[in-house]
Amino acid sequence: MRKVVLLGLAVCVGVLAISAVAFAGRGHGKGDATKFSARLNGWEEDPSQVTTGRGSFKATVVNPTRIDFKLTYRNLEDTNVVQAHIHIGSRHESGGISAWLCGGTTQPACPAGPTATVNGTIEAADITGPAGQGVEAGNFNDLLRAMRKGESYANVHTSPRAQGGEIRGQIRGHHDDDDD
Repeated sequence: MRKVVLLGLAVCVGVLAISAVAFAGRGHGKGDATKFSARLNGWEEDPSQVTTGRGSFKATVVNPTRIDFKLTYRNLEDTNVVQAHIHIGSRHESGGISAWLCGGTTQPACPAGPTATVNGTIEAADITGPAGQGVEAGNFNDLLRAMRKGESYANVHTSPRAQGGEIRGQIRGHHDDDDD
């Protein structure tokens, strides 16, 4: 009986070890990720927003100095979309703006909502900081490092309803062979 219990325990430990390795490989913050995504909603905002708005953000590192992205938002409760960007920050914590997706100084104006898609490119000249969080303007690698660590989020701001952001989502990294 003791051998059966020990064998069962060894099998359980083995299964747990294999699961831990597999789970660790799928976590956010992959050090060499080339693809990124986020699901945006009001619950991710700081503070949370009760809204019907939803969205998605997808990005691909094209080369060491360029990211191509697609931002989609739908069912926003305010059709006046004033800006969207990537912030440096953890989940449910506000952080500074690092790169504009639409609106602002380095990207075209955001399309009016409640539903729209923005396709664009982020290059070093589009990185605005935030210097107070250790990201120098123009430092593409700082933004990419934060994205790979899971320490960035995409955010869509509307006015006048949600000037601090109506929908937001934490950006997570994927490898080329991962499913999005």
